[in-house]
Amino acid sequence: MPKINDYLNIFKNGILSNKKLSGIAFIDTEVGLNDKKVHDFGAVKDLDTGIHTNSKKEFENYIADSEYLCGHNIIHHDLKFLSDIWGIKNKKIIDTLYLSPLFFPKKPYHKLLKDDKLQTDEFNNPFNDCLKAKDLFYDEVNAFNALPEGQKRIYFSLLNNVAEFDGFFKYLGYNIDIQNITFEIFDVFDGKICKNSPLKMLVIRHPVELAYALALISTDDNTSVTPSWLVHNFPYIENVLKLLCN
Repeated sequence: MPKINDYLNIFKNGILSNKKLSGIAFIDTEVGLNDKKVHDFGAVKDLDTGIHTNSKKEFENYIADSEYLCGHNIIHHDLKFLSDIWGIKNKKIIDTLYLSPLFFPKKPYHKLLKDDKLQTDEFNNPFNDCLKAKDLFYDEVNAFNALPEGQKRIYFSLLNNVAEFDGFFKYLGYNIDIQNITFEIFDVFDGKICKNSPLKMLVIRHPVELAYALALISTDDNTSVTPSWLVHNFPYIENVLKLLCN
């Protein structure tokens, strides 16, 4: 017989998921500029008050039973300084930074973001950033669920084997098989991209840049621009846009 907490887990934020929400911990760290060591840890789980501590052991114990770790820019920042945390290499990782321009490509950008940074009320407060990352993550889940099915299928096919995205799809339990991804893209974006676009080449060589470019094209908003941090990390996005839209 399901307990009341099971229903709370299922309907939290209006999201239907096959994962219990206690399976994910939202984390953030404050790292010293000079010594490159973690001086402050923050972590929070759903239906839990979370922790704010300078104790690595307390942080380690808190996240030990979480299957997923989620945060903003944790793949290329926080996790570099957490490699000695017990069991962390076995965690599935979700990074809200890379999901944001995919699901919120319109200008103005998401309310919680300022370019690649979380908009927070307190400077250098990792616990506060955990709470913001948690809100952002569930907005991203809802944004993905609201996409047309064809667009979901395209994003999954392009990104499910990329480290910055695969944890997100695993958490949602989203898994499909597209036999011909180029046909699917031409069909979903009919009238929005050039029929002579070299899609097959882009799918193979630049799947991430292609996904971001398609997200921007889907807005039908000429004032929308690719965030500067994204162009810096994936400079070929602008070339992909030109190839798609001539």
